[in-house]
Amino acid sequence: MARRRRRIEPQGKDEDVRLMAGLITAGVISIVLVASMFIAPPANVGPEEGSLAPDFIASAYTGGAWEEVRLSEIYDGRLVYINFLDTDCPYCWEEGTELSNMHQAFHEDVIFINVMVSLEIVGHDSSREEVQAFRDKTPFGDNENNGDGCYSGRKNCAERPGEAHTWMYVDDLTNSIAGDWDLPGTPFSVILDGEGTVVWNQAQSDNHPPGEEVGNALVRLLGGE
Repeated sequence: MARRRRRIEPQGKDEDVRLMAGLITAGVISIVLVASMFIAPPANVGPEEGSLAPDFIASAYTGGAWEEVRLSEIYDGRLVYINFLDTDCPYCWEEGTELSNMHQAFHEDVIFINVMVSLEIVGHDSSREEVQAFRDKTPFGDNENNGDGCYSGRKNCAERPGEAHTWMYVDDLTNSIAGDWDLPGTPFSVILDGEGTVVWNQAQSDNHPPGEEVGNALVRLLGGE
C-alpha cells in the first residue's frame, strides 16, 4: 500500500506578519546598538576635574609584603584621597603631621593612598626600604647629612613628623604614574569620587572656593560646611 504524503499546509498571513515584525525589531535593535558605539562619547581620562582618573597597576605597601594593586579595583563608593609624596622632599616631610590628622578625621569616609615618587632632583634617590621607613617611622639613615635616610639624606626617617601612617603607600619610584597624572611637584593632592572621577585637583584652584586646602575640600565634598 502506498504511503500517504503528508499535506503541507501553507503558512497563514498572521504567522508571516509575526515573522516579519520580529526581523524588523531585531534589525532596529542591532542598528541602535551599533550607532550607540559611535555616537556615545568615550569618557575623558586624565587628572583634570570631571575626568576619569588615570588607572594604574602598581606594587603597594600596607605594612606587610608589597602586593600588586589596581586603582580602579579599590573604589567602594567612598571618596579617594591620593597624595603624591617624595621621601626626600622637605615639604613632604613636614606634611606628615597633617596627613596623620586628616586620616584620623576622615578615614571612615575616605580611602587614603600615598603614591611615592622620586623626583629628578639632586639628593632625591629613594628606595622601597626608604618608603617603608618613611611610612612606618622606623630607623633609616641618620642626621649626618651624608645622603642616607629621608629629607634628601639629611634625616633619620624615624623622626618624620606625625604618627606612623597605616594606609596604602604605592611604589612609583620610576615616576610612570606621575607622568600619567601630570605631576607638577610634591606634595600634590587629588580627590576622586566613589567611582573614580576627579572631583578636586590641587592644581585647579580657580575651580575651588578661595583659599580651599585639601582638608577643607574633603569636608565640603562629604557634605559639610
